[in-house]
Amino acid sequence: MRLAAPGDGALFRLVLYGLAGVVALHLLLTGLDLAGLAWDPWLLAALWAAVIAAASLVRPERARRAADERTRLPSDLGWGDGLALVALLVFALFALTLWITIPDFVYHWGLKGHRFFLARGIDYPYLTRGWNWVIHPDYPNLLPELFAVTALCAGTFDEPAAMLWSVAFFALLLGAVREALRQAGSSRFVLQAATALVALVAAAAGIGGMMAGGADWMIALALAAALPPLMRPPDRSGDLQIGVIAAFAAASKVEGLPLAVILLALQWLRPGRTGARGDSGSGSGAGTPPRSTAAVAERAAAAAALLVPVAAVALPWLAAVHRHHLFQDFNSGPFDPARAPAVGGALLAMLAARSWHGFTYGLFLLPLLALDRRLRPAAAALLCQVVFYLYVYFSARVDPVALVLTSFPRLALHLLPAILTGAAIVLDGLSVPRKAPPA
Repeated sequence: MRLAAPGDGALFRLVLYGLAGVVALHLLLTGLDLAGLAWDPWLLAALWAAVIAAASLVRPERARRAADERTRLPSDLGWGDGLALVALLVFALFALTLWITIPDFVYHWGLKGHRFFLARGIDYPYLTRGWNWVIHPDYPNLLPELFAVTALCAGTFDEPAAMLWSVAFFALLLGAVREALRQAGSSRFVLQAATALVALVAAAAGIGGMMAGGADWMIALALAAALPPLMRPPDRSGDLQIGVIAAFAAASKVEGLPLAVILLALQWLRPGRTGARGDSGSGSGAGTPPRSTAAVAERAAAAAALLVPVAAVALPWLAAVHRHHLFQDFNSGPFDPARAPAVGGALLAMLAARSWHGFTYGLFLLPLLALDRRLRPAAAALLCQVVFYLYVYFSARVDPVALVLTSFPRLALHLLPAILTGAAIVLDGLSVPRKAPPA
């Protein structure tokens, strides 16, 4: 089973392997913690080299040849790609100055990353101290781990170096957006215009909203990366892609765990999964298993591709949260419909957030995605994520107005890149019907 499908371009392969590499690093660090071993940079380098060597050895020769045919960077770069690159570079320059560092980096993500660097591992005694509830000890630890590993490689905790992770996730997000537009068969103008639009809007929000150094880029990346596999019929590579993307989301932030469940459920329930797929055969030839047996084996392989990456990430985290009593009671509570006026008023006020320059109204384009059959799974995933955010606003044991005012601009970053990309695909298809390019 290959992670990259035959029709995936070089940029999207970079996105997929980047997400898979980050998840593998997280699992490696988790294994060292469970074994009671410190995060030594030389040990990490040796183990990481072993992982890469093992992955290259199990890669089939046929898959290697197919990948070689798709490793070239896009040759149709245009003005939109140039604007996207400029937006990315401007965001990177501002991030390196620390002028747009998110407050959560100071009080949450960066603080834990620095502590893990000093402790050479997840410092659970530090997280369990009663006064540390403000650093969200029950959150997944992927981003602080990346900060800590960066510090281990540099020999010291350097804040500008930590900001580069936000730049990297932003760059991968743009690669995923461009690939979704390409696989949808968008016209050249729409591909360039939508890529530039997403880049400029996200960069403006990241700079004006001071979002460098936070985990929100990771959730936005997961939703954007899920677009290509959700647009095509379910296949073996798509199952593994969704599994890796869901695992990345689950390790990134609390909001990522329900997103992971949503992605897994949608991919599993999509039409076209009842029979055997791929090269399982019709069951009539000699030595070929019956179709029912092949279908069972195919569904078992699909379930493993979807569930194993997420389970490997989520189960150790959930076990640690339960063991060390890290869950915060104010994170959840009973659903309270009486909050509707307060939540609605705060949401209306935040739609005009200055950092978004009015583009938050693009959230209302979500129903438009349902007009394209290919985008309906992605539209369902985005809608379910919106419903989850609204549920939190109506149930968390905190002031709902303060919660909306402090979180809505960041939650909009999760959703808008994928929504704007899908809307561009739909509008392009309505203007000039096009077919996706052959794989």
